[in-house]
Amino acid sequence: MFYLEAYKFFKRKLVFVLLIGIFLLIAIPEIGNGLYLMSNYAELKQRMELFERHNGILTDESAEEFWEDYKGILSNEEIEHIYYAYEHHYFDDGELKRVKDTFPSIGFDIIFGYYEQWQLFLVDVISYMQYIPVFIAVTFSGIFTYDKSCGMQEIMLSARYGRKQCTKAKVLLAFLVTNIMFFLVALLSSIKMFLLTQGRGWNTSIQLSSWLRDSQVDISYGILWLHTLFLSFLAINVILFITLSVSFLAKSPTVAMCISLGVLFLLRPDVVQVLIADKEMAGKVISLTPYNIISTYNLVRQTPVGSVQWIYIVEAVYVVLLISGGIFFFKKLIKQYKYFAS
Repeated sequence: MFYLEAYKFFKRKLVFVLLIGIFLLIAIPEIGNGLYLMSNYAELKQRMELFERHNGILTDESAEEFWEDYKGILSNEEIEHIYYAYEHHYFDDGELKRVKDTFPSIGFDIIFGYYEQWQLFLVDVISYMQYIPVFIAVTFSGIFTYDKSCGMQEIMLSARYGRKQCTKAKVLLAFLVTNIMFFLVALLSSIKMFLLTQGRGWNTSIQLSSWLRDSQVDISYGILWLHTLFLSFLAINVILFITLSVSFLAKSPTVAMCISLGVLFLLRPDVVQVLIADKEMAGKVISLTPYNIISTYNLVRQTPVGSVQWIYIVEAVYVVLLISGGIFFFKKLIKQYKYFAS
């Protein structure tokens, strides 16, 4: 039964179009960026080694030492650009700010090290992971409804245990395809990063990025990468359960696809911010939605709840959602739903 479902699924042209599209959306920028970095690898290596020589707890003295060494490998134009771009972040009238003035809301030690490629790498991983929910909503929203619309349902009902075995095969296929895609995206997007850096800078504090300077999460880029993969896994599988449930209950593939894509659209940050006037509350609502918890950069910027960081709250909530959703789907829908012929 599983092979039959796999044949039916991959026979659809839409599946191949989406798979090729996602592959190109990932491969083209990765290849282009990889070629650029390899052509400038000597300069990249020099910068990494300079940052790593100053790896450790950031203090006023170590910041001054790094800046003096860093200016030695920069052109005058690059130095002027840094002064201009980071004047209000790290400089005051051309002089480095003190560490406590640069990070006024941080109550822990900042670990300095190489971070430039790490921050760009995580932006790419988050973007690539967000392609998968769209693939799920489009392809798996019709996995049950196609049987109803094309008459396959009657054929399944003529076989012993047809409904139950067919349903289990569909769910297994959806789970395997989704998580193989997740694994491949995580692997392909991570190989280049680790080949270029050999993991150097993994322990650098995320606060060194200007847009995360006020984050109150004591976490490094390497650990944030692991959180991104974990939350992506949770979010993608929760979205899969939602999509399968819609397909299980809907009467036509078009209706199921519209509902699934509609849910993803309504949970976009720009839509939620329009619906909720309170921006802080809108930010927390956005952080809790399945599509948006993949963006760990947004999560680590959220204000903690008491002494608990928002990213850990979201992980705990989604572990419970995934477990309870899986139990509900397999114990209730698959066993009790009446799959009558139309």
